[in-house]
Amino acid sequence: MDRRRFLAGACAALATRPDVAPALEGAIRGDSLFFKSPNKPLIDMSRNTGFFDPFEPDELPSNPEQVVPRAPRLLLSGNTTLAMWNANTDEHIAVQPVTGTGLDYTELARANHFMRDWRRNEVKPIDPQLVLGLLELQQKARRNGFSGEVRFLSGYRSRATNEMLRRKTNGVAKHSMHIQARAIDFSLPHVPIRETIRLAKELGLGGVGGYASFVHIDSGSRRAWGLS
Repeated sequence: MDRRRFLAGACAALATRPDVAPALEGAIRGDSLFFKSPNKPLIDMSRNTGFFDPFEPDELPSNPEQVVPRAPRLLLSGNTTLAMWNANTDEHIAVQPVTGTGLDYTELARANHFMRDWRRNEVKPIDPQLVLGLLELQQKARRNGFSGEVRFLSGYRSRATNEMLRRKTNGVAKHSMHIQARAIDFSLPHVPIRETIRLAKELGLGGVGGYASFVHIDSGSRRAWGLS
């Protein structure tokens, strides 16, 4: 079995794990969407901001076992560290989710905690294809001179959190892929958003949503919306 098939198979196996666990550390709570600190919300969610316009297409929940795994196109001889800053919790992380022999489940668990629903302090395993896809995208950006961290905004989102956001802003899908832990919202500081969208579409993972200040990627059906 070649390396790409091994990684794709490992991704599919991990993606089917249904466990949702409490986070290891205390959560930051509140109604503000993005925090740099608990007392300084970057965006006030107490009123309808329209931040999520245009709307995320609403897909019915799907079975991850029915999704054909995508073979990651990672350069294992290059920098395999995924470096991120969580704009909600002000946490920083550097993980190496894959090695020459396959996925590193300890590192993926660290990434899952980092991408938790911080409002409810819940962790659900993020689809490994997304974690590897984000690393692949960061590798491409690095080859073009990017040297910073991925600005992470949202990963797993509990249904309760998703419903709260639907009440407070436009464009949050009722069946958002975030609920299945199969979506990530992010940006690359100092990289034009349209260039980031282009890199995201090159991944060929699934959905790509282009917004004014961030990009949404998911492992659902192939589709695109928003900025291009």
